[in-house]
Amino acid sequence: MFRRILIALNILMLATACAIPITRNHDVNAAMDRYEVAYRETVKNDPMMAENINVMADVLQTVDQRYVDTVNPGDLIDKAIEGLKAIPAEGEGDSDPTTRALNAMLASMDRYTGYMAPQRFSSYRESLDGHFVGLGIHIRMIDDNLTIMSLLRGSGAEEAGLLEKDIITHVDGEPIKGLTLSQAREMLRGPEDTFAPLTIQREGAPTPLQIDVLRRDVEVVAVEHRIEGNVGYIRIFSFTRNTGPGVATALKDIQYTLGSNLCGIVLDMRNNPGGLVSAAEIVADAFLDSGNIYSVRNRGKELVSRDAVQGDETQGAPIVVMLNKKSASSSEIVAGALKYQARAKLFGEKSYGKGLMQSLMPLRNGGGLRLTTGRFTTGGGPTFHGVGLTPDIPHIVHEGESDEAQIAIAAQSLNCSTDMKTALVTAQ
Repeated sequence: MFRRILIALNILMLATACAIPITRNHDVNAAMDRYEVAYRETVKNDPMMAENINVMADVLQTVDQRYVDTVNPGDLIDKAIEGLKAIPAEGEGDSDPTTRALNAMLASMDRYTGYMAPQRFSSYRESLDGHFVGLGIHIRMIDDNLTIMSLLRGSGAEEAGLLEKDIITHVDGEPIKGLTLSQAREMLRGPEDTFAPLTIQREGAPTPLQIDVLRRDVEVVAVEHRIEGNVGYIRIFSFTRNTGPGVATALKDIQYTLGSNLCGIVLDMRNNPGGLVSAAEIVADAFLDSGNIYSVRNRGKELVSRDAVQGDETQGAPIVVMLNKKSASSSEIVAGALKYQARAKLFGEKSYGKGLMQSLMPLRNGGGLRLTTGRFTTGGGPTFHGVGLTPDIPHIVHEGESDEAQIAIAAQSLNCSTDMKTALVTAQ
């Protein structure tokens, strides 16, 4: 069933991995001439000057050709030069001029487009492969506070007792306040099997907490499942290269155990921030017999469209999809495809609303570009970007309501035989 999809994905991955285009148009050339002058005036005695200037040229050319909207290369270079000349005081801000320039330029486009320096790019690609070395936390800057949004199962952070909403104020005694998210991430990184001494501000704690967290190889658990009565429960935490195989394993186990007695599926994608679109395509296709999974438009034209291949792995069993306001991107692609193909009902809260496609592109300096290259629609429905997906069965989580209780309520909407009280017993 997945053969055609996998062939297409291999071709797409090969194309993405190819070298960044080097042919430039007149506007890009003119903009780069100005940038080179500014770079030579600002950065003296740089032994990597030619390569660093070429990195900017590669990025500008790619943005000019592939960004979701038409851009003005001159305006973008104006922003890059501003960043280049914003030389930080010692110990503050990013000291690498190319990183400053690229961050300033790309930040002027949209919040999801960005540059990753070599170490960050390497770590990001590892996470898409399903593992990485780190603390095992998702973090965000909220009101200039480095806030823990969630923890990965089996991570050093979970073992050390960190909690969601904890604020990291210091790393090894060094303050976080005033740093960018990228700079804070660098402070948290370190070799495997070393400790990060963190100072934590926790709601309700009278004084800051001192917690040492072990950096270790974290296996990103993408999918977990269980069977209760005649209902199969599948939770997808993220969309990595392990997600498609994880869902396939879950469905095989459910079919083997229940067979024709399978009444329905609870597909839980709450708090799922997304990930690989290719993984979302495989997951949606597992539940569809035909119809559109997603389409992408770039500058008013259709860039790509993917339809399901015949072969619903559940033979049409009812599906309820659990979402909340943190369900985004690839999780919305799957949910929208199932909703608009009349294959599933959505349960819970309105989803986040991130319907922009990012392409990951390696650069000659070892860094990478995360570029917005399209806008999604899914299942033939309207765009969900900025508006989210509205649940068919709204459910507001009440104070004190357990995770198990929410799952049980969703399962009851299937009108199946289940006494679902717990979840998550097997992992992929």
